[in-house]
Amino acid sequence: MIADPQAGSERLWRTVLHDVNNLLAGFQGVLDLSDPDQPLSARNRLRLEATLAEGRNVVAMSRALALDRLPDPGVLAWPEWRQGLLRRLEPLSVLFSCPVEVACPEEGASVPWPAPLFQDWAAAFSRQLLPWIAPGTLRIQAAVEDGGRLLRWVGAPPIPPALRPEPPDDAPATLASLWLRAMSGRLGMDLREEQDALVVRIPCAS
Repeated sequence: MIADPQAGSERLWRTVLHDVNNLLAGFQGVLDLSDPDQPLSARNRLRLEATLAEGRNVVAMSRALALDRLPDPGVLAWPEWRQGLLRRLEPLSVLFSCPVEVACPEEGASVPWPAPLFQDWAAAFSRQLLPWIAPGTLRIQAAVEDGGRLLRWVGAPPIPPALRPEPPDDAPATLASLWLRAMSGRLGMDLREEQDALVVRIPCAS
């Protein structure tokens, strides 16, 4: 956590402006690659949809961090929870040519899963990994562990520096990294590295 509220506010504004600038560059890139006399190609339409989705994420993350406005907590059955996560990841999954598989054993699929904030967190974290895994498959395995809910990203790279428990001073600060760290604290989550996987656990009543 940032001890000085003013310093924290300045850091948040800088990261928001940085991400907004990247979004505008994304829109400009779509225009630069498009023929002004022709409809958008399927590829550029996907790029535009992915950029718009990221824009909505920037707004939602900014509101959560600046105004402490979070969605009302609830639970979903596993099939609905899984579909919600896949829907959040679909634009970037197609854009990066990186299929996403989300699986859960029977014992995990028979219990409720916290939503929607945990879905948002899992989607935002997965977005950080997609560029490293593409063009392979992003595999997420869900399970129940000691009453908690667990997600395992198989074959993922090491934990990004900005998301480590003690991030280095030179770790790049992005809005996503600030939001992920803040929400993991709010949800009481534990992020750790295992052999060939990144694992997150959220405590949850059975």
